[in-house]
Amino acid sequence: DEALTEEEQATIDRAFPRLRLSAFTGTLVRDTRDDALDATRGYFMSAEGTLAARALGGQVGFVKSYLQAQGYRRLPLGDRVVLAGRIAVGLADGFPREVTDLDPNGNPTTEFPEELPASERFFAGGDTTMRGFRLDSVGAPNTITVNGFPIGGNGLVLLNGELRVPVWKDVGAAFFVDAGNVFERVTQIDLGELRGSIGLGLRYRSPAGPLRFDLGFKLDRRVIGGELEDRHGFHFSFGQAF
Repeated sequence: DEALTEEEQATIDRAFPRLRLSAFTGTLVRDTRDDALDATRGYFMSAEGTLAARALGGQVGFVKSYLQAQGYRRLPLGDRVVLAGRIAVGLADGFPREVTDLDPNGNPTTEFPEELPASERFFAGGDTTMRGFRLDSVGAPNTITVNGFPIGGNGLVLLNGELRVPVWKDVGAAFFVDAGNVFERVTQIDLGELRGSIGLGLRYRSPAGPLRFDLGFKLDRRVIGGELEDRHGFHFSFGQAF
């Protein structure tokens, strides 16, 4: 008899879909990076596509794709000065399905929703997508509840740029610009509605891989869930953001 809040139920649905999913997924990758953990030159490009259908044994159907391109180039400004960039686009659309329910008067009603399961929607915000923002907190107004809880969307655009420079021995610094947003529908994607952040960070090349400390500042603070967003966000993680 545990009573769950709307946010708690949404979190559970995202991790454990209440619908049976059956899908084919394919991925194409081209990787010319000199180091997968801390690249200084080369490219990484990938294209992933998913097709889910009730004919395959699932309860919902949808089509989903995620495309990204990352590039790394050493600049002639000294040893290991690297310019890194990433472009990522996510597109998805659900197939209509018949749902029968009862209205408040007890009469049966039939709807044909096209929503994606929460586990298949796109999210943005955090140390690997948009620094300066809390995890998954970036999105168009209709992808966030009135309480400020993210529910994700069918469209995603991410743009990241970073300049990495050595400081002393295994310690380096980074200056970055992140932009992007999540949209409820693919048809609602608007590059003029992208949110952004800028910031700087420290890098340490440990034996286990790069340690990363980033401090990001939002370029456009908004009222989310009745509260004004924090001006900045701090992130600590292993590995580069991209």
